Amino acid sequence: MSQQVYLILGAYLLVSIYWDISTRRIPNILIMTGATVGILLQGWAAGAGGVLAAIYGLLVGLAILMPGYLMGFTGAGDVKLMAAIGTFLGPLGVLQAGLASIAVGGIIALLFAISALFNRTAMSPWSRYGLMLKTLAITGKPIYIAPKEGEVMGRKFPFAVSIAIGTTGWMLWQWPLVG
Repeated sequence: MSQQVYLILGAYLLVSIYWDISTRRIPNILIMTGATVGILLQGWAAGAGGVLAAIYGLLVGLAILMPGYLMGFTGAGDVKLMAAIGTFLGPLGVLQAGLASIAVGGIIALLFAISALFNRTAMSPWSRYGLMLKTLAITGKPIYIAPKEGEVMGRKFPFAVSIAIGTTGWMLWQWPLVG
């Protein structure tokens, strides 16, 4: 993949972050534009095989974040954004970038939880986590207790930031391979 494709994808990620932070949603027109550009770039660079790789990347991008959406951890826009990124990166690239994005999101969530220890005004999630762990230890069955209103873990953060950091990290990891 050429450096120009990485620059175009980087610009697309910046626009996506802006929209997600400012409106807490990623509009479908932005998703469709990104997917179209990714498919066209792949087709231009590698012909029919590139278009096929872009479509496979789109499907893998959808699949990697779909479980999080179905469990309520991410929004539909985040899933579609990862699919659009898949058109640029292909199936293996979007799988790796998606896993990196999930790891970044986990780190951000952990930082949210840790911040409750130092912020006296925020409700801490640790007693809720302790109750879930005790229930698991005693009954052997996991339970989920939803965060209460005002709890730090009940706040939503724009996951496009995690996607952008994870994808950018993947691109930097691949950079020496760019010719």
